[in-house]
Amino acid sequence: MDKNIETIKKYFELSDLASSDEKALTEIIDLFAEDTSIKSGLSETATGKKEASEFFKTFFNRNKELKHLFKIESFTDYYQAEWAVAGLKIDGSLFSLHGFDYYKFNDAGKITSLVVNIS
Repeated sequence: MDKNIETIKKYFELSDLASSDEKALTEIIDLFAEDTSIKSGLSETATGKKEASEFFKTFFNRNKELKHLFKIESFTDYYQAEWAVAGLKIDGSLFSLHGFDYYKFNDAGKITSLVVNIS
């Protein structure tokens, strides 16, 4: 199977754990390249692995629990994951979202670009 698809699957599986599991958070950050760029569905951005690390720490600290369902498609220059998530925020409120992630990878299989669109 395509190693980049496997990386995206791992990203979502770890995302379901990272709010309460420091090891999962560290593993997510390791999926990204040193020169990565991220744009969230709220237009938050991170450039480089250090900013990406802070971005994910902030994101997962806002949530107590997450559960994703997703499907992944491969295109010529990028990968797309359609997803739905249900979550419990740190303040106890529930939420659900649907959207699409767009990924690009380097030759080493690290994520160089992640753009999140919430629909």
